[in-house]
Amino acid sequence: MKKLLSLLSLLLIFTASYAQIYDPVEWSTSVEKISDTEYDLIVKATIEDKWHLYSQIVPEDGPIATSFIFTETAAYSLVGKPTEDEGYSAAEPAFDNKVIKYFKNNATFKQRIEILSKNTQKIVGELEFMVCNDLNCLPPTFVDIEFTIPGEKVAVESADKKETVTPIKKKDKSANKSLLTIFIIAFFSGFAALLTPCVFPMIPMTVSFFTKQSKSKAAGIKNAIIYGASIVIIYVLLGIIVSAVFGADALNALSTNVWFNIIFFLLLLIFAVSFLGAFEITLPSSWGTKVDAQADRGGVIGIFFMALALAIVSFSCTGPIVGTLLVEAAAGGSQIGPIVGMLGFSLALAIPFALFAAFPGWLNSLPKSGGWLNTVKVVLGFLELALAFKFLSNADLVLQLHWLEREVFLAIWIAIFGTLAFYLFGKIQLPHDSPLTHISVGRLSLGLVVLSFTIYMIPGLWGAPLNLISAFPPAQHYSESPYGVGFTKLGGGTSTGSQGELPEGAHVMAPHNIIALMIMN
Repeated sequence: MKKLLSLLSLLLIFTASYAQIYDPVEWSTSVEKISDTEYDLIVKATIEDKWHLYSQIVPEDGPIATSFIFTETAAYSLVGKPTEDEGYSAAEPAFDNKVIKYFKNNATFKQRIEILSKNTQKIVGELEFMVCNDLNCLPPTFVDIEFTIPGEKVAVESADKKETVTPIKKKDKSANKSLLTIFIIAFFSGFAALLTPCVFPMIPMTVSFFTKQSKSKAAGIKNAIIYGASIVIIYVLLGIIVSAVFGADALNALSTNVWFNIIFFLLLLIFAVSFLGAFEITLPSSWGTKVDAQADRGGVIGIFFMALALAIVSFSCTGPIVGTLLVEAAAGGSQIGPIVGMLGFSLALAIPFALFAAFPGWLNSLPKSGGWLNTVKVVLGFLELALAFKFLSNADLVLQLHWLEREVFLAIWIAIFGTLAFYLFGKIQLPHDSPLTHISVGRLSLGLVVLSFTIYMIPGLWGAPLNLISAFPPAQHYSESPYGVGFTKLGGGTSTGSQGELPEGAHVMAPHNIIALMIMN
């Protein structure tokens, strides 16, 4: 069980990034033949209503421009620069009323190339873009793009041109992947909830009830299945209510709106402080009394109310986890996200209860309740505290306040996980902790993993990419020093603002002002 505790905690640390930011742009690529050696690489953007995409040229201190990165090889060379549609221009209040060119509904970009090798079949590149609506903006996004020459996919023929169309993003596939991730993380969260002091001691009590009330083993198994199914129904109904109340449009707004991101931050902060032992979030005791009275009725209805009583009694431990899952699922922008999340959570919670109720002899293999249960709560509290700052970072990024830039975000995470490591090593004690006479192997192992993770993040303050957690901190360019702490464009103590001050043969590459040097033989 201690190994399972360590495994679940690690899974929560490294897979909590299932919250997907809403994506209102669908990209596709195509190739248009101009001559025997020249082709146009075409990138098309389909933009959802009320959103707009920015041009390749934007004012300084404006939004992130749409940009394309192609690396020339011996197979092809670029002819000129990417072109774009005419688009629209308007003053943007979010960027000091600067006049900025943008696109709505759809946009087309073209890059002409010259083929240098007859064996050329595929060309790959990358694009970066940023989209906004009338209320807020989404963080910059990178997309890999690929072109097939000549294509073996869908071909559109005309009198003298041949165009091969290749979709870049499919929303249904992305949505399916996002929902599957939500389900998996919710499932493991359910197991984590099972190992909390509000839920774990309920297992032998529930098993005792079924063994006494059931007249035969078959009846006990039947009642256990009904009990597990009731747990699933209760939590899935909660997910259905959340989805029905908000609706798809509102959930999309939740994923992008500044104020909702701030509210989510405050909610997770409250949940984290509760798990750390400052207070308990409980439902009114009268609810539990009324439900217990209904549970005495017996039969299917009685078993259902027993499951409801479990949900109410254990709310101080499961409530923050359920709340976090609903917040994360809602932030994904999918209307059925909360339902899928509650299905995964309830299954993980229900299966052990049903199995132990059906096979009570398995109880002998369970560890005894003790201080380790509160340790699980505290670890979850630290994880929720770290996750909370992701939502605050989203709000700061949209508002462009630069209060929570990359270095500040990483410093906060280093402090959180460093404190967690000290806690696991027994150097810090919190309310409700039992006296720690020795550190178990499982707790020591988890502490070492958390400490290693903390040390891993430290180089990020000096510009390290930190690929393991790239989905969490702000992008590299949204920082106090985009080139790393203590580093400037020239590598010295003064920065430069123009290409004329750069070393001979160097130039600055947009959009992130990356220095490139051309070496001549």
